[in-house]
Amino acid sequence: MQFYGINLVFLLFLVACSSSQNSVVQVFPSRFYLDVSKDILETLDGNTFVAHVKGVNPIFGRALKIKVRGLQVESVSETNASKVSTAFRQWHQFRQILKESKTVEIRNLERSTEDFAVWADLYIDGRFLGDFH
Repeated sequence: MQFYGINLVFLLFLVACSSSQNSVVQVFPSRFYLDVSKDILETLDGNTFVAHVKGVNPIFGRALKIKVRGLQVESVSETNASKVSTAFRQWHQFRQILKESKTVEIRNLERSTEDFAVWADLYIDGRFLGDFH
């Protein structure tokens, strides 16, 4: 009788261990569509904006600072007046592109290693933003 009791405990232990290995893994999409009028909150510079992204992994947060992969822009904090002027022009152009778009899609989100932001590929009205420049 004691033999069956030990085997029963061992069997329950195996079942408990195996069920924890088969836990459900939540899958998050790799594409996110943004509503231009509701989700895009602010344009920070010529390649960065803040947006509400529904369905993203909670580790990223709800309002994300999104940097567009592949867009090189000047910094507004430059000391060179010509570069500052270029930076404001880039910011204004990027802001207008986002504002006037019908659809905005971000793909392939990746956490930035430099600051609290997310790198993403940006598609405006179905076209990769790199195609505009």
